[in-house]
Amino acid sequence: MLKQKKTVLRTDLRPPLLVAAIAGAVMLAAFILFSLLLPTEKLPLYGLALLGVYLLTVCGVLIPYLARYRRITLAIDAAERMATEVSDMFHYVVEIPYAIMDEEGTVKIVNGALQDILQYRSPLCNVPLSQFCSVPVADIVAYAQNGAPVKDISVTEDGVPIDNTKPMITEIDGKQYGLRCYTMRSRGKDYYFVVFVDITEHQALIRKKYEEEPVVAYIVIDSLQELAQYIRVSYRTAVNEIETKLKEWAASFGGMLREYEREKYILICNRAALDKCIKNKFRILDTIRSIQLGDNSFPVTVSIGVGAIDGSFEDKERAASDALDIALQKGGDQVAVNDGKSVTPYGGRVNTMYGSTTITSRVNSTHLCRLMREAGNILIMGHRAPDYDSIGSCVGLARLAICARGGDAAKIRIVTNREHVNFRICYDLLAGIPEYRSMFISGDTALDAVRSDTLLIMSDVNNVFNTETPRLLKCVKNVVIIDHHRRQDQLYEFKPLMTYIRPAVAAASELVSEMLEFSPYRNELLKEEANLMLAGLMLDTKNFTQGAGMQTFAAVQYLYNRGAHANAIRAFFTESMSNLFTACDIDSRTRTYRDRIALTWLSVDHAATEEDNIAVAKAADKLMTIDGIEASFALLRADSTVTISARSHDKINVQIIMKRLGGGGHYDMAGARLTHTTLEAACMQLKTVLDDYLDNEYEEDKGGRR
Repeated sequence: MLKQKKTVLRTDLRPPLLVAAIAGAVMLAAFILFSLLLPTEKLPLYGLALLGVYLLTVCGVLIPYLARYRRITLAIDAAERMATEVSDMFHYVVEIPYAIMDEEGTVKIVNGALQDILQYRSPLCNVPLSQFCSVPVADIVAYAQNGAPVKDISVTEDGVPIDNTKPMITEIDGKQYGLRCYTMRSRGKDYYFVVFVDITEHQALIRKKYEEEPVVAYIVIDSLQELAQYIRVSYRTAVNEIETKLKEWAASFGGMLREYEREKYILICNRAALDKCIKNKFRILDTIRSIQLGDNSFPVTVSIGVGAIDGSFEDKERAASDALDIALQKGGDQVAVNDGKSVTPYGGRVNTMYGSTTITSRVNSTHLCRLMREAGNILIMGHRAPDYDSIGSCVGLARLAICARGGDAAKIRIVTNREHVNFRICYDLLAGIPEYRSMFISGDTALDAVRSDTLLIMSDVNNVFNTETPRLLKCVKNVVIIDHHRRQDQLYEFKPLMTYIRPAVAAASELVSEMLEFSPYRNELLKEEANLMLAGLMLDTKNFTQGAGMQTFAAVQYLYNRGAHANAIRAFFTESMSNLFTACDIDSRTRTYRDRIALTWLSVDHAATEEDNIAVAKAADKLMTIDGIEASFALLRADSTVTISARSHDKINVQIIMKRLGGGGHYDMAGARLTHTTLEAACMQLKTVLDDYLDNEYEEDKGGRR
């Protein structure tokens, strides 16, 4: 457009010059002709006549063009002077701050508005942009070259996109400015025109809208009925005391608390109140935990699910309900905040009371049997690298499914890694049962078996990415989850038909044993199946020395009544001589950290085998037998991956520690996997997390699971 304007203003002198040239050629030709036809003495007279004609012709043509050229030149000069004056006026009068910088980030010129803001004496300066602008020069250059801020989008392990684009906002003298950047070229060099737009009021409105955004939360009291069975205390008095504390907490930030069901409350507040609670790490959990009931031998705890998402109240309520499920399934005594992208947990310092679950098991067993009968076919899947508990619980669920479907096992399959050493040991025990000869299939075969009415049951795992075949979860819409691990901070892409997660239970085989025992098919469990489930219980409880409770032994009694016996599975727990040497090598490396932590490690030059992982896990268990040790961590380095097995007693929550390293697990048994690192770097990272936990949370957690 600029080039077109210049063309309109320019006077084209080529036509008159062309006319002058043609006239000159004609006059010259005429003079030559006259010289041939006329006498010599008359040639000067005719030459002067021709010259006069030529001059008159040229002047007649050129003078109008030259006059027009002068008028246009004067107009252009006047326009340029006016443009300069307008530029000066824009520079000093217009209240839009701007600066012009070079490619190195050196500011050459600032206009009057920005000059007043920065208190510069002259518009000409030679200072770095970083002196008054926090936005990096590289981001400004990229903005100018692309016409907009360059997007930086990453994806989490769960597939959730995260916008990491840095905002083009800076603060000057207490005000916020948004940057607009443009490229300009002068004398063969690129410069960048940076406009500072005052967005202080706009940002204040955005902040106000954010702070006043409604938030919905569900609150439930954990295990109060079970507490009343063990201590002498009035149930109603206890509820009233807890409710008083909750109401005082809600009133402190202007929230509204209402009881909608026995021991269950709904809280309405705004986002500013939620941020205040997040900042103090939901101190209400400690307040409730400090309530003394009876001899104070058991903790009183609450679980809270918060829906902090955009949308209607219905959407917020649904998000709060999902968050509460996660908080309860992770063991209670914590807050789960659902922002629509992820669920962030707070608290979880106390391993909540075991509690009576007979009714719960019966209800879930009845519901699961109905789903099994209605399904076209059933797939049962445990976690990858299956252990005895994963395989045993899957086998127990298969027996429940066979019975619920009237003895028909043709459409029931267990998805597992048939090449794994643990599976081969278990299959030898089941090989004589006809129903199991075609029961176990690989993940690829399972994908071919998926139908619209397929029921998929996840056992001993609730993290989608830890299942034997995660792709199955994208193909099956009817999903059931049965597990004893604390639920991961993961929002499922599907809505499970049934979720039965109890972190207080020692093993998944215990959960399945209870469901079988309180079903109409309690006498249908075969001896071989009972032995596998007993092996799973023994594995996860370390021969009933860790995490075993009253209901664990009730499950063992049921399995013994169905023909199980420890002698029948003794071979499951034998060790080879090489494993013994590996254990001795690990023991020799044991160190203590901060008096109460035990650390050890194993380093191998090959890909980690199942035997290596088992040896490290056993080492972590063994370290817990040392006097004065409250938590143990055993590390396995294989190639560029370091695996950590963590164990603890009652005072340290290793699930929180491993969660900060990207892992998870139980209060007293957890793990994590660090990739692309060295053993030394992993140890330093672990110690950093341990220091943070021991310095900031351990003192508050003394007494642990009371």
